Amino acid sequence: METGSVNLPLWGGLGLGVLLGVVLQRSSFCARAALADAFEGKDQARLRAFLLAVLVTLLGTQLLAGFGLVDLSGTPYLRAGIPLLGLLVGGVLFGTGMMLAGGCPSRLIVRAAQGQGAALLSWLVFVLAIMASLEGVLAPVREVLSGPAVQLPAASLPVLLGGLPAWLITLLLGSAIVLFLLRAPRQSVWWGWRLPLAGALVGLLVAASWYVSIAGADEFETPVLSSLAFVAPAQDLLRYLAMERLGFPLKFGSASVLGVFIGAFASAVLARQFAWGLPTGAQMLRNLAGAVLMALGGILAMGCTIGQGMAGVATLSVSSLLVVVAMVLGAWLAQRVLLRTVQA
Repeated sequence: METGSVNLPLWGGLGLGVLLGVVLQRSSFCARAALADAFEGKDQARLRAFLLAVLVTLLGTQLLAGFGLVDLSGTPYLRAGIPLLGLLVGGVLFGTGMMLAGGCPSRLIVRAAQGQGAALLSWLVFVLAIMASLEGVLAPVREVLSGPAVQLPAASLPVLLGGLPAWLITLLLGSAIVLFLLRAPRQSVWWGWRLPLAGALVGLLVAASWYVSIAGADEFETPVLSSLAFVAPAQDLLRYLAMERLGFPLKFGSASVLGVFIGAFASAVLARQFAWGLPTGAQMLRNLAGAVLMALGGILAMGCTIGQGMAGVATLSVSSLLVVVAMVLGAWLAQRVLLRTVQA
């Protein structure tokens, strides 16, 4: 490989992250808010934006795979032997933690970049809890909750459904999402331009990340195919910032996380929406507890609402669909507790 091409994934990841940070900061795109709106019977515009992002990611990913530009078979989402118990428990924990923490990992980054001290502290605790779950005091908990590996009947929907072609399954899933999008009430915010544009752009960036992560690789290398994600790459970024001289380099994933910080911060400053605020008592404790649950859950579930919920689902992974269901269940349970607490 030429020297200049070595850094293509790194710079590409940074660029994708910057763009994603700007989009997230300039819109109200948020998985947590989308689910909260749905649970409370409010306008489901943000849920539709999230599903549009899933749709665009799905179409982009399958097009990349169909034209042979990426090989999805090596992704962790398409493994047949998986810690099923860990994935399901992790999904529930992640969904619960997301609601308590006030946002998924990417939303915490955006809020922190806008000057919200509570979000910054929650994100730092989230990253430290990831490290603790992998190598520290929470590792025994993770190992117990992971459970034994289970061999799924099939790792992907095409195989599970008897060999149906991926394009047909993509068409069916896409049609279901489009139908839901079009059924939005006339008075819904969805019929504006901001949320549909945000959903489409987020989906494009996540889909493009597959290709960018292996850009510049030649026939003598085995590139690591990956997508935008905010669990494991978050701790990679902190290791790089704290211990770069000990051999922890900046990689595609960690560069994209850094990019989201940069993009969201620049967008907030330019829009005059940066305002520093410090956390307060009980709310802060709830946020921190949520950050720990989200970290442990994210490691067990092997991803977040973007990693599993968009990129994983876009590979037509059976396990990713199961994780998403578990995340929604955890979020629903947490929302019921939160609502009762507020009403009390």
